[in-house]
Amino acid sequence: MKKEGIIIFLGALLVLSACLAAAANDTKVEKAYDCLDNLVKDKCDQLSIEEKTFTAMATGKCISELVDVSKDDECWPDSGCSLRDTALSVLALRRNNKDTDKAESWLLNRTEVSKDLIWYLEIDAQEETKCSITYKSRSYEITVKSDKKLSGSAGSCLSVDAGSYWLKIDDSCYTDNFTISCDKDFITALLYKKKTGATIYVSSKTNFGSSQGRTEEKVNARCFGAGCDYEGSLWATIALAETGNDVSPYIPYLIAMADENKKYFPSAFLYILTEYDEFFSDIIELQASDYWKITDSPYHQFYDTALAMLSLQGIDAEQATLTKDYLLEVQGEDGCWRSNVRDTAFILYAVWPKAISTPDQGTTTDYCEDFDYFCVSSTKCESSDTVNLPCEVSRGMICCKVEPQEETCAEKGGEICEGDEKCSGSYIAASDSASKCCKGTCAVPVPVEDPECVKANNTCRSSCYEDETEVSLDCEEGSSDVCCKYSPPGRSYWWIYLLIGLIVLVALGIVFKDRLRAFIFQMQNKMKRGRGAPPPGPPGRRFPPTFPSQVPGRPMQRMIIPRQPLRPGQQPPRPGQQQVPRPGQPSRPMPQIQSRKPAGRPAGKPSGKTDKELEETLKKLKEMSK
Repeated sequence: MKKEGIIIFLGALLVLSACLAAAANDTKVEKAYDCLDNLVKDKCDQLSIEEKTFTAMATGKCISELVDVSKDDECWPDSGCSLRDTALSVLALRRNNKDTDKAESWLLNRTEVSKDLIWYLEIDAQEETKCSITYKSRSYEITVKSDKKLSGSAGSCLSVDAGSYWLKIDDSCYTDNFTISCDKDFITALLYKKKTGATIYVSSKTNFGSSQGRTEEKVNARCFGAGCDYEGSLWATIALAETGNDVSPYIPYLIAMADENKKYFPSAFLYILTEYDEFFSDIIELQASDYWKITDSPYHQFYDTALAMLSLQGIDAEQATLTKDYLLEVQGEDGCWRSNVRDTAFILYAVWPKAISTPDQGTTTDYCEDFDYFCVSSTKCESSDTVNLPCEVSRGMICCKVEPQEETCAEKGGEICEGDEKCSGSYIAASDSASKCCKGTCAVPVPVEDPECVKANNTCRSSCYEDETEVSLDCEEGSSDVCCKYSPPGRSYWWIYLLIGLIVLVALGIVFKDRLRAFIFQMQNKMKRGRGAPPPGPPGRRFPPTFPSQVPGRPMQRMIIPRQPLRPGQQPPRPGQQQVPRPGQPSRPMPQIQSRKPAGRPAGKPSGKTDKELEETLKKLKEMSK
């Protein structure tokens, strides 16, 4: 029973430690918000557009200064409208419940048809089928054979591809509507690929037609900016998606051109927009240790990490938890990250977002979740179910009345890796697993001897980052990488040592409670004696107490005893000789000094009050050991 009590007590201490750690993390987040407020206080008009937008997203501050530098509330900055700055400004205004209609219109008017893609029309059926294709007021007959190949002529806009499975659409006909009708049940869809690539992508929408029924297809692939600005198109699509616009025309270009623009971290944007498993896998695989640093990225690793966390916002993934711990570990003493406005604001907006109060209304923004609606990607909500409300998680999602049904890991053809098992393929998101669903095989990896650099908790890279120091430890044999040791800013962990000390003291008190009881008993007796009780000893003669020779605070006065007159013939007394009183003269009685006995109970036995104090002490120790 005693051991069980100790185990329960230590378990409670561990729970208390976890609660204290969580409280400490909350304190760090609040410190980050305070630091950001101090960085921008009275300086909003001096910040860049990027700094203003991310600050407004995180805290709601600098929003009026952001509006002041717009061109008629349409685009940013007023000195020369930028696609990326305007898209970020739309997100900031939307986050603060401001009107963005003019800015949205400006973005939509900056789109054009992408010339970088080749489009195909696919017609498929379970058996041989004759179909007609109508466009530009003319109809053409083709045949879908039993082997899925196509034959026939479909006019100047459509030509049978070399493989004979699809019809290639001429780029001069991308704005035309194609109406298809067949004499058997059939399906139609659009496919696309890059002009310089071999990968074929299937559009997200497939149309089903019954016998003698009809389907319609139209190429609708657009991008933003003159000549298609890829990074600007990423942010513009996110901004328009969050404001409830249909962004399906922009997805094909972003997907097809992702490989050529990896430095902008397109997987993070595309997972927000589509929630496709392949983009989730890319995000997880690109994580370096507990953070993200994209190759050739024009931004700092804190920016890349915030972007990844934005895409995983609201997902209970192990990778996100590790990154949160990392960010709090490398947080600066002032509470910010690098004392940088953009990075600090972006991290808070993406990782620890807070509701923003609207100053002019005195209320907080109404979010999609407040009405029990659902924030989903634009590909998972029908236009008829879309609600014009912002999402609190701020992931560039749209508000939908209907909750999409996410498939389980098994339904997606995957398996959940348990314990130390690793995935031989790629991890995908599923309703029953945020980060352990494997599209492949789960197995415990064969242990591999880590190089000296990794054993020392360092990282091997081609070159060290600005907040790392190169150390002379070996990386993998034959590798040209160097060993990089992270050098975080100085931090104070005094509270951890204090907590550990308290735990040790309590544990020692439980283990040695009998000795502690005797020690307390002895200390109480000593304290009792110090208050005037006599020391214990054998019975017998006791000496009288000594009295002070001088009253404190008063000078001692010398007593002068008047001398008695001598009788005739009497000699004065010699020194040391006692004077005998005359007959008939009263002698002065000497004070009687009696031996004092100690008051109270016999020495060595504590008083009733002491017994009560000891019982209370032992009772408390007993309760702590339960």
